[in-house]
Amino acid sequence: MYLMLNKSIPLFFVFCGTTITLSSSSWLMAWAGLEVNMMAFIPIILTNNKLSNESALKYFLIQSSGSIMIFLSATMLMSDHILNAMDITNLLAFSMIPLALVLKLGAAPVHFWFPQVMEGLTWSASMMLLTWQKIAPLFLLTTYNLSSLFLYMVVLLSAAVGAVGGLNQLLLRKILAYSSINHLAWMIMSAIISISVLLIYFIIYSLITLTIILILMSNNFIHLTQLMNSHYSLSLISLGLFLNLLSLGGMPPFIGFLPKWLVLTSLTSSTIFLISVFLVMCSTLTLYFYMRISFNLLMMAPKLCWFNKTLVPLKSWLKLLSMSPIITLPLMIMM
Repeated sequence: MYLMLNKSIPLFFVFCGTTITLSSSSWLMAWAGLEVNMMAFIPIILTNNKLSNESALKYFLIQSSGSIMIFLSATMLMSDHILNAMDITNLLAFSMIPLALVLKLGAAPVHFWFPQVMEGLTWSASMMLLTWQKIAPLFLLTTYNLSSLFLYMVVLLSAAVGAVGGLNQLLLRKILAYSSINHLAWMIMSAIISISVLLIYFIIYSLITLTIILILMSNNFIHLTQLMNSHYSLSLISLGLFLNLLSLGGMPPFIGFLPKWLVLTSLTSSTIFLISVFLVMCSTLTLYFYMRISFNLLMMAPKLCWFNKTLVPLKSWLKLLSMSPIITLPLMIMM
């Protein structure tokens, strides 16, 4: 007999943990908020299969390792009597806080755990890991000296790993995981430019990711071959996935192009022009495997037709949400 967990209470503490981190005035309180967030998210991961239990264990080990690094750095700052100062670029350069935050985000070069954990999650837990769980580490990362060489290395590696890692993936969760790693490079660069640009980028990325996951969740799509086998090639599900995947890849004139355009216009006018070229090249690779999925959805003849089943139609509000890239076309043209 399995213990059925009530997910509403852990969900409440996940939100509380993020709120504590965002409202903290010291690194010790920020660490406490991250700990509350981590411990509350683990019951959300747990289900009745072994793969989710393995993902929960991996998530706990990685996040606790990052928390230990933050706690050690926070105690080091306490000894210097500047615990209440968030702008501590001189001592923070010698601490482990930036590496710990990158580890918690799942960005390269410490990205190894992220696709493996995503593989064992449900779609609802994946939705939270890809969106909400990034808020607190990204906010804390903006308090660091954002012009450091370390963060530029993280940006370049995350863009490359996210683009190359998703090319040969067949599991949809892993494809979204590597896509998230690639988008983390853009988010960190937008944080270097301006907090407002980061906020715009994160909101649009979260909205597109939420729409894609809700569409995949509606019929429990897990594997790429499930999309290939569907003979409803002209259904609203296929069309909604097609539009939102291209928007996630940043293809103009969809809404996903807007935050990347804001980042690129700022980078081309600064001294780090070469980074923008590298980001565009890696974004083109991610757009390639989005196009591969879209090609399977709309243009491929169905195979193994006896494996197909009737698709569950989308709800009216999800239909409207899936058409958001088209709705925002006039806004993009005007801009």
